[in-house]
Amino acid sequence: MQVTVRLLGILSFSYPAFSKFHPIELKEGETIRGLRKRLGLPLKEVCFVSVNGKMVGEEYKLVEGDEVIFFPTVSGG
Repeated sequence: MQVTVRLLGILSFSYPAFSKFHPIELKEGETIRGLRKRLGLPLKEVCFVSVNGKMVGEEYKLVEGDEVIFFPTVSGG
């Protein structure tokens, strides 16, 4: 199945192609956790994830056509 993925902020530094929506092929039933690990994103660097505009957890099962956005943990001073 195919979903589109976008990484925001500092997360996109490692994968510039994902600074805009980028299609990716996954196995049926793949979860957000599996996708995050496949992309090599450490859990501590991801603040939250939205799928089709709604916040979801790591166990959310993706379906064909989902739009996934990973939001970075924000820091500053």
